[in-house]
Amino acid sequence: MAKKSLSRRKFLIGAASVSGAAILAACAPQVVEKVVQQTVVVKENVQQTVEVPVQQTVIVEKAAPAGPVVLTAAHAWEAAFEAHQEEFDNNFMKANPNIFIKRVNSDWSAHNQIVPTWAAAGELPDIIYVHGSRAFPWNKEGILITVDNYVSADKPFDVAGIWPEALKLYQFNGKQFEIPYDHGPVIMGYNMDLFDAAKVEYPKPDWTVDDFVATAKKLTIPGKQWGYSGYYGNTFDLGNEIGIALVGGWGGEVFTDDESKLVVDSPESVEALKWWADMYTQKIVPNAAESTAFPSGVWVAGAAAMFGLATWGVPQMHDFGNFKYDVAPWPKGPKGQKTGSFGSGYGITKDSKNPDVAWTYMSQYLNVDGMNFMWASSGRGSPARLACKETYMKAAINPPNAGYFYDAMDKYAVTGHPYHTAASGEVADILGKYCGLVRTGEMTPEDAIANIVKEANPKLAAAAAG
Repeated sequence: MAKKSLSRRKFLIGAASVSGAAILAACAPQVVEKVVQQTVVVKENVQQTVEVPVQQTVIVEKAAPAGPVVLTAAHAWEAAFEAHQEEFDNNFMKANPNIFIKRVNSDWSAHNQIVPTWAAAGELPDIIYVHGSRAFPWNKEGILITVDNYVSADKPFDVAGIWPEALKLYQFNGKQFEIPYDHGPVIMGYNMDLFDAAKVEYPKPDWTVDDFVATAKKLTIPGKQWGYSGYYGNTFDLGNEIGIALVGGWGGEVFTDDESKLVVDSPESVEALKWWADMYTQKIVPNAAESTAFPSGVWVAGAAAMFGLATWGVPQMHDFGNFKYDVAPWPKGPKGQKTGSFGSGYGITKDSKNPDVAWTYMSQYLNVDGMNFMWASSGRGSPARLACKETYMKAAINPPNAGYFYDAMDKYAVTGHPYHTAASGEVADILGKYCGLVRTGEMTPEDAIANIVKEANPKLAAAAAG
């Protein structure tokens, strides 16, 4: 079959279109100002001349940008970590000279308060830090955009290498909005100096809650030293990552999986919480008044033999704890082993004028190399990728058995509720109020649980119905 030949007329028309596209490609940052009609004269043969109207794109030179794309990224780092962030950004800009990174940094609480203000004013940075507890409300309010298309197109990013437990914190209506950078479980920290002084054996990998409480009793010196100080000083608590750690070993839950209801009043959960609250009666944990004598925390001061610890608490222990310490698995309960986990991530905001460029930054920030540099090598947090485990284990600030954090994520840690209900803030306040009354001895665990369920369940139901 004879091949069809392209007429000179069709070639010239096509060439005009391609040349216009080539101009656009070569000048991608420029802005197209107008489209004009031009005429191309084509001589198909010596007997005939044809005038063909051709639409050609004209780019006005004044629209070209003065420099690289500027991306603003908002973080919530402590001052000591800002230099590390700056080093990453400088390396990124060196590798990507057409992108300039402008940093905005606030403390954690201020950041969470200012983001909704930026959103209301239409002044959100391109990229923002998102704690797992803020992902649902911010996504519901439309503060961030979905990254599904970027993730699916960016095969080297390998989103499958991120723990599903971490990813689901940032999913809304079946779509992925943010990418986690860290996700850590609560396990048991212990003061090796106090164990050594009392000649008490360190916790074993397969220890149980009975072993734990027996050890705590051996290491308690009334009024001076306590066998256990809880998680951030709280033994009786139902916060995201610690609530399920307290009741999970008894087969209990704090919330239903869809967060439409609290089930902390189940027989299993009540039994577990009574067990933990009884540690106050036995005086092997500090009461609220005793805790106030240690502004930095009983555990950091070295007055507690054991304490709940998550990966984000490791820098604090390294910087302020003047004693040797290590970590052990969370103890097994009567019905198994379970602990809670939580984390933080980053997302691209609705106000970003350059979301594609923002993904270029996010992709390099949160891929294996980025997580290794930012968090694994520094020990600032346990990266949400298992591929970063080896680097994390070598971080100078980590305790000897930091691998137990990863073991927990692999085997028995779950993401602690609530994280996908609009009522999470109100419910957290209710949980905090009544758990606090148990810690001060003003309310029994049973009464606290009854009040929590009575006040919180209507709010959860309303949020689920809305």
